[in-house]
Amino acid sequence: MYTAIPLVHGFPGKSHSHGAFGWSSIWLLRNDERRVLIDAGPPAYISLIHKGLAGVGLTTADITDVVITHLHWDHVGNFTMYPNATTWVGENELAWAATLPAGTAFIPDLHIQELVRRGDHIGRMHPGSEVLPGVNVIASPGHTPGHLAFSAETTTGTYIFAGDAVKNVYELNTLEVDSTMDEAASRRSIQRLKSVLRDTNGLLIPGHDVPLHANGTEFTRIQAQRAHIGFFADDNGEVDRSIAHAEFNCDESEEA
Repeated sequence: MYTAIPLVHGFPGKSHSHGAFGWSSIWLLRNDERRVLIDAGPPAYISLIHKGLAGVGLTTADITDVVITHLHWDHVGNFTMYPNATTWVGENELAWAATLPAGTAFIPDLHIQELVRRGDHIGRMHPGSEVLPGVNVIASPGHTPGHLAFSAETTTGTYIFAGDAVKNVYELNTLEVDSTMDEAASRRSIQRLKSVLRDTNGLLIPGHDVPLHANGTEFTRIQAQRAHIGFFADDNGEVDRSIAHAEFNCDESEEA
């Protein structure tokens, strides 16, 4: 079994003027043999990743595996940081992404080229398989054609890493999805993951939110969702000391 450790909690933010924040979830699964990252995060996370790993006594060189849910920039961006890790991608997802022209929305062309260039040094995944001991692959297309989710057995129960098949608590409860290539497929994927979540009484880790669990007939966050955003507030270059912030609150009676 693994110990599940959040390195960065995802945040469900989007700007109408500047696009998506890309603040995705990154989790570490750790046991005596392996140190596994679920998703690699966007480039802006580099310092957060170093800090998070250092907090549990690790460096990027200690990571053995990086398991990617899908090939959007905010989930695959840092896969090159781990010199000793095998990067695992969905075979169908990579085949699809490799056909896209440079400038395709959300697809980091140079990262895809590098994955293809590495050839057999990149692990390929398929739905229904066990990619690593105790980590199983779940088909979850819609957001992208070859999107994958993962279930993992941990010391505190089953964790379902949904990636952007379920980006946040709203999508899990309503089946109304934002940013999907196939809305019907996305709804089917959410239903599939909801069934796994209820069957295992586990936790679901969304692509852009804190962990979720079943709470009666609904799914709720297990901790408050918060983010703080600072900015230069005037043309004199002075920082507004009352930092602007976005904050979402929920029942904090249970902690992650």
